[in-house]
Amino acid sequence: MTNVIATFSEISCKYDAVICDLWGCLHNGVESFPEALKALEKFKASDGKVVLVTNAPRPIANVENQIAKLGIKDFHYDMLLTSGELTSNYIKNISENHLKIFHIGGKRHHSIYKDMIHEKKISIEIDNIAHADLIVCTEPFDPAKDQLSDYSNTLEIGIDKDLTLLCANPDLVVDVGDKREMCAGSIASMYEGMGGRVIYFGKPHKNIYKEVYSFLNKFSDSTEKSILCIGDGLTTDIKGANNEKLHSLLVVGGLLKKKHLIEEKNNTILDERKLNQTIENNKVHVDYAIKFFR
Repeated sequence: MTNVIATFSEISCKYDAVICDLWGCLHNGVESFPEALKALEKFKASDGKVVLVTNAPRPIANVENQIAKLGIKDFHYDMLLTSGELTSNYIKNISENHLKIFHIGGKRHHSIYKDMIHEKKISIEIDNIAHADLIVCTEPFDPAKDQLSDYSNTLEIGIDKDLTLLCANPDLVVDVGDKREMCAGSIASMYEGMGGRVIYFGKPHKNIYKEVYSFLNKFSDSTEKSILCIGDGLTTDIKGANNEKLHSLLVVGGLLKKKHLIEEKNNTILDERKLNQTIENNKVHVDYAIKFFR
């Protein structure tokens, strides 16, 4: 059974650092959550380190600008790391010569190529996968409308050409306000299921945690027991924590909100029995659960 807590302060003294998700924990894509930000401020005031780790498929600078507009300022955290930044670094390392990329996603996410386009190390093939050396997926072309079946023919060509797909966001879905949208992880999972080769950047995969440990070790020799992972994704945040043998705090009011939180007479009730069944069905372990991060 998962331990349900009301506030982060009930357990915060046990930890020297937190690896905290953004979307679903600190904001919903439209606005930030004031109580969650206050919880981070209080933790930092007690010398706790806050590392924000997000599967956003954009470079760190872009996400910093985005969250600042939502009220999440640099004094709320010590480090920000994005799966988009890791993807960008990987592409840069393999693009010594000209590289043609078939990009699945909107042009707003071409930011992960940073200065590589200007250096003419890469070109982006959106309309013709037949010319590509590599597939990069940041999101569906239209996250609000697209279905997985829309990508069958394109991915078949990728399989025939034996192209590697880089997944810049392993999340399967995301809630934008009250609306749920498909993420790059769903497309990558489909490609992998068809026999394609996929390289993932972000939670729950080890590459992103290595970067976090490198940062935290500058301040102290952090141990598994001193780091807490906070997130709303069972297959990303929680699975990543399990893989790394770190403690976890599940924020139920994110992706699981509609399934496990009941609004009753101006009170939000957590269905603990149903939540524990969902956790068991996903074959993960959750140390703590909270309705909303606060």
